[in-house]
Amino acid sequence: MERVLQKMRPSTASIQALILALVVAGAASQVTGQAGTGQTVIQKATEQFENNPLKTTVLGQGLFMFSGDGGDVTAIVDNGSTLLIDSGMDTRVTELSDAIFKAAMRPVTSLVNTHWHFDHTGGNVFFGSAGVTIIAQENVKKRLSSVQSVPFVGLRDGHYPPEALPTVTYSSSMTLHQGPQQLLLVNYGSAHTDGDTVVYISPANVAVVGDIFSNHFYPIIDLASGGSIDGVIHSLDEILARTDEQTKIVPGHGPVATRANLEEYRDMLVQVRQRIVDLIAAGKTIDEAVAAAPTREFDAKWGSGYVPPNVFTKMVFSSLTYGGSTGR
Repeated sequence: MERVLQKMRPSTASIQALILALVVAGAASQVTGQAGTGQTVIQKATEQFENNPLKTTVLGQGLFMFSGDGGDVTAIVDNGSTLLIDSGMDTRVTELSDAIFKAAMRPVTSLVNTHWHFDHTGGNVFFGSAGVTIIAQENVKKRLSSVQSVPFVGLRDGHYPPEALPTVTYSSSMTLHQGPQQLLLVNYGSAHTDGDTVVYISPANVAVVGDIFSNHFYPIIDLASGGSIDGVIHSLDEILARTDEQTKIVPGHGPVATRANLEEYRDMLVQVRQRIVDLIAAGKTIDEAVAAAPTREFDAKWGSGYVPPNVFTKMVFSSLTYGGSTGR
């Protein structure tokens, strides 16, 4: 898979060339650690998604989470239909669809994408071809409509066919209703990508946050899609402000979490960010920052996923150096 950036966030040609050089020159080292020799982060993730068992978790009356097939998928069921949040991997969408119908016993009529990445939109063709209405933040449609590359992880995807694209989009927020549940869709600005959607479901008191939080892995920060470490932290602060100790947090990957889990994740990101800010201020290069192991004390818990510590460090370093200020 290619590791060059299709679209660069910074506006100047010199910064574009610098990030491109980092991505290409660092190709051999960016996929070490948990990704294994010769495997990209995405190859490692895809292998995991295609082989993990599909698990159904009951979130409440008429609410279900399906995990194992790519990103976590949430289903909200009313008397006549099912609304999905994310659609998993394309290679397992038939299995996912069967599991959804077994749990819900209602046809899927609406689908919300939390962002554009393949493990959350892979089922879009399947569901869109069946007439399901696809809903997303407006940048998701733009990303799915063209070829995209994500630096440091080995993902190149798109473009998606018309039936897989959102037909209903929003900019900052919108409200949906599914039976007794109200869904508030919110975009807090660029975070994991520039098209992230957080879904607050009430009165069920469930928050579906997509890949802004994975439980418990280091996140991918999609620099080419406008993502940034500061944006992730900002979105987490907003989510924490709208949730309470009883809120069930559905992450992009992994088991259902609590607000306390989200706070721990946010605090980890803040500490790692500050350490890398200090390394940048000391004039360290990206490779020297990796060698300094700023994530070391967190690796046992957060480094066991498909994003190894060195790749996460490089994404944060690049976000702070080329995608934004090193100050707060």
